[in-house]
Amino acid sequence: MTRILVADHNKCSGCRDCELWCSFRKFGKMQPSQGLMTVVSILEKGKYVPVICHHCKDPWCLNACPADAIERDARTNAVKIIADKCTGCRACADACPFGVIKVSDAGDVFKCDLCGGDPECVKVCTRLAVNYVEPAGAYTDKAVAAAGRMRGEQ
Repeated sequence: MTRILVADHNKCSGCRDCELWCSFRKFGKMQPSQGLMTVVSILEKGKYVPVICHHCKDPWCLNACPADAIERDARTNAVKIIADKCTGCRACADACPFGVIKVSDAGDVFKCDLCGGDPECVKVCTRLAVNYVEPAGAYTDKAVAAAGRMRGEQ
Protein backbone atom coordinates (compact mmCIF):
# COMPACT_ATOMS: atom_id res chain seq x y z
CA MET A 1 0.00 0.00 0.00
CA THR A 2 1.21 3.52 -0.73
CA ARG A 3 1.84 6.04 2.00
CA ILE A 4 0.47 9.54 2.58
CA LEU A 5 1.55 12.66 4.44
CA VAL A 6 -0.23 13.19 7.74
CA ALA A 7 0.08 16.30 9.90
CA ASP A 8 -0.54 16.38 13.65
CA HIS A 9 -1.09 19.98 14.74
CA ASN A 10 -0.84 18.93 18.39
CA LYS A 11 2.85 18.15 17.88
CA CYS A 12 3.79 21.16 15.71
CA SER A 13 5.92 23.78 17.47
CA GLY A 14 5.77 26.28 14.61
CA CYS A 15 9.52 26.07 13.91
CA ARG A 16 8.82 26.02 10.14
CA ASP A 17 11.81 23.75 9.42
CA CYS A 18 9.52 21.78 7.10
CA GLU A 19 8.91 24.88 4.96
CA LEU A 20 12.57 25.87 4.99
CA TRP A 21 13.97 22.49 3.97
CA CYS A 22 11.21 21.86 1.43
CA SER A 23 12.15 25.10 -0.33
CA PHE A 24 15.82 24.12 -0.26
CA ARG A 25 15.19 20.66 -1.68
CA LYS A 26 12.85 21.89 -4.41
CA PHE A 27 14.39 25.24 -5.32
CA GLY A 28 17.86 25.35 -3.73
CA LYS A 29 16.87 28.34 -1.59
CA MET A 30 16.33 28.54 2.14
CA GLN A 31 13.05 30.48 1.85
CA PRO A 32 10.14 29.11 3.86
CA SER A 33 7.69 31.05 1.68
CA GLN A 34 8.75 28.83 -1.23
CA GLY A 35 8.07 25.60 0.63
CA LEU A 36 5.33 23.49 -0.91
CA MET A 37 3.61 23.20 2.46
CA THR A 38 2.72 25.91 4.95
CA VAL A 39 2.54 26.19 8.71
CA VAL A 40 -0.41 28.34 9.74
CA SER A 41 -0.31 30.14 13.10
CA ILE A 42 -3.49 30.28 15.15
CA LEU A 43 -2.20 32.72 17.73
CA GLU A 44 -5.37 33.04 19.82
CA LYS A 45 -5.18 29.30 20.51
CA GLY A 46 -1.39 29.06 20.64
CA LYS A 47 -1.46 26.45 17.86
CA TYR A 48 0.43 25.84 14.66
CA VAL A 49 -1.07 23.78 11.87
CA PRO A 50 1.01 22.20 9.09
CA VAL A 51 -1.05 22.50 5.90
CA ILE A 52 -0.05 19.74 3.50
CA CYS A 53 -1.15 18.28 0.19
CA HIS A 54 -3.33 15.25 0.81
CA HIS A 55 -2.82 13.77 -2.66
CA CYS A 56 -6.56 13.20 -2.62
CA LYS A 57 -8.21 9.99 -3.76
CA ASP A 58 -10.27 12.03 -6.26
CA PRO A 59 -8.11 15.19 -6.66
CA TRP A 60 -9.91 18.43 -7.46
CA CYS A 61 -6.69 19.84 -8.91
CA LEU A 62 -6.35 16.96 -11.37
CA ASN A 63 -10.00 17.14 -12.38
CA ALA A 64 -9.79 20.93 -12.90
CA CYS A 65 -6.71 20.90 -15.14
CA PRO A 66 -7.73 21.58 -18.75
CA ALA A 67 -4.26 20.67 -20.08
CA ASP A 68 -4.03 17.19 -18.50
CA ALA A 69 -0.87 18.44 -16.79
CA ILE A 70 -1.60 16.71 -13.47
CA GLU A 71 -1.33 12.98 -12.98
CA ARG A 72 -0.88 10.42 -10.23
CA ASP A 73 2.55 8.83 -9.90
CA ALA A 74 2.09 5.06 -10.09
CA ARG A 75 4.96 4.37 -7.67
CA THR A 76 4.38 6.95 -4.91
CA ASN A 77 0.69 7.73 -5.50
CA ALA A 78 1.61 11.44 -5.48
CA VAL A 79 -0.59 13.79 -7.48
CA LYS A 80 2.02 15.64 -9.56
CA ILE A 81 2.13 18.58 -11.94
CA ILE A 82 3.84 17.79 -15.25
CA ALA A 83 5.68 21.07 -15.94
CA ASP A 84 6.06 20.46 -19.67
CA LYS A 85 2.28 20.22 -20.08
CA CYS A 86 1.28 22.97 -17.64
CA THR A 87 -0.06 26.15 -19.25
CA GLY A 88 -0.04 28.15 -16.00
CA CYS A 89 -3.81 28.72 -16.09
CA ARG A 90 -4.05 28.20 -12.28
CA ALA A 91 -7.27 26.20 -12.47
CA CYS A 92 -5.66 23.60 -10.19
CA ALA A 93 -4.77 26.23 -7.59
CA ASP A 94 -8.32 27.57 -7.64
CA ALA A 95 -9.74 24.05 -7.29
CA CYS A 96 -7.56 22.94 -4.34
CA PRO A 97 -9.56 23.33 -1.10
CA PHE A 98 -6.37 23.15 0.96
CA GLY A 99 -4.61 26.00 -0.84
CA VAL A 100 -1.37 24.05 -1.23
CA ILE A 101 -0.73 24.71 -4.91
CA LYS A 102 1.65 27.62 -5.37
CA VAL A 103 2.21 29.88 -8.35
CA SER A 104 5.54 31.67 -8.84
CA ASP A 105 5.86 35.28 -9.97
CA ALA A 106 6.79 33.87 -13.39
CA GLY A 107 3.52 31.91 -13.52
CA ASP A 108 5.01 28.46 -12.87
CA VAL A 109 2.74 26.18 -10.84
CA PHE A 110 4.08 23.91 -8.08
CA LYS A 111 2.74 21.42 -5.56
CA CYS A 112 4.08 18.71 -3.31
CA ASP A 113 5.23 15.59 -5.15
CA LEU A 114 6.20 13.69 -1.98
CA CYS A 115 9.86 14.21 -2.92
CA GLY A 116 9.70 11.05 -4.99
CA GLY A 117 8.62 9.01 -1.96
CA ASP A 118 11.13 10.47 0.52
CA PRO A 119 9.48 13.66 1.85
CA GLU A 120 11.99 16.19 3.16
CA CYS A 121 9.44 17.73 5.55
CA VAL A 122 9.13 14.40 7.37
CA LYS A 123 12.90 13.95 7.66
CA VAL A 124 13.43 17.38 9.28
CA CYS A 125 10.45 17.45 11.64
CA THR A 126 11.97 16.72 15.02
CA ARG A 127 8.57 16.91 16.75
CA LEU A 128 7.09 14.24 14.43
CA ALA A 129 4.27 16.61 13.46
CA VAL A 130 4.53 15.54 9.82
CA ASN A 131 4.68 11.84 9.00
CA TYR A 132 4.64 9.65 5.90
CA VAL A 133 2.46 6.68 6.82
CA GLU A 134 0.06 4.04 5.58
CA PRO A 135 -3.34 5.72 5.19
CA ALA A 136 -6.04 5.04 7.71
CA GLY A 137 -9.44 5.16 6.05
CA ALA A 138 -10.93 7.31 8.77
CA TYR A 139 -8.20 9.95 8.36
CA THR A 140 -8.44 10.23 4.58
CA ASP A 141 -12.24 10.20 4.59
CA LYS A 142 -12.26 12.90 7.26
CA ALA A 143 -9.80 15.08 5.29
CA VAL A 144 -11.85 14.75 2.10
CA ALA A 145 -15.09 15.55 3.95
CA ALA A 146 -13.49 18.63 5.54
CA ALA A 147 -12.22 19.80 2.16
CA GLY A 148 -15.71 19.39 0.73
CA ARG A 149 -17.17 21.53 3.51
CA MET A 150 -14.50 24.19 2.83
CA ARG A 151 -15.67 24.26 -0.80
CA GLY A 152 -19.32 24.53 0.24
CA GLU A 153 -20.22 20.97 -0.76
CA GLN A 154 -22.31 18.72 1.45
